[in-house]
Amino acid sequence: MDRVCSSFTSLVKLFVRITYYTSGTTGTGRLVRGISIGTALARNGVIANFTILSSSPFGHLADELNINHIEIPVETENQLNKDNFQDSILFKALTALKPDILLIDLLWFPLYSFIDKIPGKKIFLWQRMAKKFFSMELPSGKIKYNPEHYDLALAMEPFLGECPDQEINPLILRNRNEILSKKKALKELSINGKKNCLIAYNGHPGDFERVKQEYLYLEKDGYNIVATTNYKGGIFPVIDYFNAFDLIVCGASYNSFWEVIFFKKKGIFVPTKTRFVDGERLIRQFSNYSFKENGTDQLVKIMLNL
Repeated sequence: MDRVCSSFTSLVKLFVRITYYTSGTTGTGRLVRGISIGTALARNGVIANFTILSSSPFGHLADELNINHIEIPVETENQLNKDNFQDSILFKALTALKPDILLIDLLWFPLYSFIDKIPGKKIFLWQRMAKKFFSMELPSGKIKYNPEHYDLALAMEPFLGECPDQEINPLILRNRNEILSKKKALKELSINGKKNCLIAYNGHPGDFERVKQEYLYLEKDGYNIVATTNYKGGIFPVIDYFNAFDLIVCGASYNSFWEVIFFKKKGIFVPTKTRFVDGERLIRQFSNYSFKENGTDQLVKIMLNL
């Protein structure tokens, strides 16, 4: 009887509601992290009602991989404060979803007034950001990131003790055995150059054109260049085609950087201008870093054992 009860408990843990919440008003970085988690749940055979909740205009990318995405508008401090949050779209969306596990990718401040009203376990996904990101001066006063709001804080990249007590590897959309072979990738892209270079850059609107122009000189070095951006309906997921390329030019903020590192590709990293992420630091400290296990698989194991 005890064995039956134990098996039933394990089965129930597979039927969970998981919500991944972040912003993503420009670029695709945080949205893709959510997509990566959704694909990892499927890869690990977890039956879950998984939803990405964000302000990203690129929600169609999640749809392409059959991952549920709900787009919500960016709301003001006045809409989300302790007096008005119950009427906010964010609060209503979260309470309707009733997550057993709520993953918060960096965006701690919109939830600050009401996170204790949201059911389920809360996991804060931490990335090394400028210190000013973790405190906000608002018209109603100063607020600070409070680790007590969360059941667990996870660093999703290497760190040197700045914040969380626990670290997982970077979150990657695919494992190494899941992408196209070189032969298939070349065929699907209709390229057969002896040396192929991928320029893949999102960043802010207009950044792609600048980066592409800057690295067109590689053609003189014998590279056949394929350039793509999600702002113009580009290749997605571009990671599926990595085996076709000998060199990858990409941004250095999170996703593309860690994908190139994980797949051990030759890369040229271009710092992405953001308010809180130091891309030059990322390049300087981790260009020669290596890791074996995809952080998304580690995260799935953690969620199932909460």
